[in-house]
Amino acid sequence: MRKNSHHLREEDRKIISMMSKGEYTQTKIAKMIGCSQSTISKELSRNRGLRGYRPRQAQKMAFERKNGKEARGRVIVGDCEFEVIVRLESKHSPEQISGALGGGGTVSTSAVYNYVYEDKRNGGLLYMNLRINGKRRYRHRNKASRSKIPNRTGIEERPAVVAGRMRYGDWEADLIEGARGQGALLSLYERKSRFGILVKLAGKDSAQTASAMIRALKGFRVKTITYDNGLEFAKHELVSAALGSAGYFCNPYSSWEKGGVENFNGLVRQYFPKGCDMRKVTEQRLDEVENELNDRPRKIMGFKTPQQHIRKLAA
Repeated sequence: MRKNSHHLREEDRKIISMMSKGEYTQTKIAKMIGCSQSTISKELSRNRGLRGYRPRQAQKMAFERKNGKEARGRVIVGDCEFEVIVRLESKHSPEQISGALGGGGTVSTSAVYNYVYEDKRNGGLLYMNLRINGKRRYRHRNKASRSKIPNRTGIEERPAVVAGRMRYGDWEADLIEGARGQGALLSLYERKSRFGILVKLAGKDSAQTASAMIRALKGFRVKTITYDNGLEFAKHELVSAALGSAGYFCNPYSSWEKGGVENFNGLVRQYFPKGCDMRKVTEQRLDEVENELNDRPRKIMGFKTPQQHIRKLAA
């Protein structure tokens, strides 16, 4: 088994010392010990003293460096530890936690990851709150659905200002489906603020979907809504008339054209994984999840939250 630089023993360092004095190449030394050439190179540069490379001194320097790293990693204690745990349980990412707590100078992203993995080694479950990207999933659409959506306007006609996230009021819509025949959630996402809305649907037919969209967005500024080609959005004209907005449809099999809501859906799946029975999701639980997602600090917004951002934009 190949070793790395952290697993060299004092016996290995004695071999390194003797062979380097015998003018053996680093490649030959590495082969003798059973590690990579880069490990030997790092060892000779990091643990060399004023009198050259000496095994006992190198062992001492490596030990002190390891202990020093561990000591520097113990920054998540006391009130800081409580805050990190609360944010992890709210599904904040380590990067979001680091940014919200002051960045690398206070609590680095790697420090949060180290804290989580140490907790896991000790039998804890904090790691379960980390976002895990599983296999890419595809939803299979009816190839004929595009032609069944009346008065469909393609995304190529959508104003360029929407793509640039230059204004508040441009939304994306999608459905998050449960297991086959087990309900669905309507997912709405405002592009500039990254604010998301979740609505439980009694059914996924176009009339019910349109009605749910109108109720959910009635109190918000809505200039455009970008849809995929699912038949649940066939009543888009009712939505546009009620909200005074315009609707645009992505190209078939081009979910990246509404990437904001797709990413939002991925976050929602942390709470309601694929195969979940959406019919059993209570309105209270849905509100809790929506609030947690909108209270997550976002790096792209200077670690402000979507909730804070949309209040400022709507003022």
